[in-house]
Amino acid sequence: MFDLKKKNLNVRHYKIIDFVREHGYASIETLSKQLGVSSQTIRRDIVFLDNQVILKRHHGGVGILPGTKSLSYSSREIENVGAKNLIGAAVASQISNGTSLFIDIGTTMEAVAEGLLNHQGLTIITNHIGVALILSKNPDFTILIPGGQLRSRDKAITGESALEFLNKNRVAYGIFGIGSITDDGHLLDYDYRDAQLSRHAMAVCSTKFVAADHSKFNSQAMMPISHVSEINSFFTDKIPPQCILNTLNTNGTNLFIGPNKIYS
Repeated sequence: MFDLKKKNLNVRHYKIIDFVREHGYASIETLSKQLGVSSQTIRRDIVFLDNQVILKRHHGGVGILPGTKSLSYSSREIENVGAKNLIGAAVASQISNGTSLFIDIGTTMEAVAEGLLNHQGLTIITNHIGVALILSKNPDFTILIPGGQLRSRDKAITGESALEFLNKNRVAYGIFGIGSITDDGHLLDYDYRDAQLSRHAMAVCSTKFVAADHSKFNSQAMMPISHVSEINSFFTDKIPPQCILNTLNTNGTNLFIGPNKIYS
């Protein structure tokens, strides 16, 4: 897994990566219009990103790397749904009644929200409309949603307003989804905006949980969020590869496989 910090990416590169990640492929013409720059500039960016093995250059455009997923949100909602429900229940079992927490975006976080519905007196901050709607089924919950831009493709709220809102709050627990966990313990995402918001949210949480099914083991996400040394517990559905197990153990991070606590 490569380290983006060493790739010398600029803001436009991240925007290209984000757009291609969402759509699977983008033509030079589309990216030129989307970003308001010349076709020549986009061609140079594509060559650079291809050389860095971040995206794949094609005639007239650029696509995701072979083996990289590009799924719509509705597709992700049914992918590994049993595993996500198992993880969601395990995370919820570690949350006490009457506490405060932040819940990240993503389909696994929706499973966590379902798992929490029988709790009492929770105060929850979330930047995910889907999570908020699930939690609203329990009238005993206080649900706080930051302002910002609503991203229609996955019902997430992003932008500077959301970051400012998070920075003004403190919560007991933070529950986070990720795009990948690497052998050496780096936690990554696919979208630089989501990674940025997750980093801000982690800074305001006393206890940090990360929840991810087995498909996230060494997946091709690229944007750094954190490291397992900075979280308290990692929840998943299957035993991770040995390198990840060793990294979690070395860093003192609790490991839950479903409801079973493996490391502590």
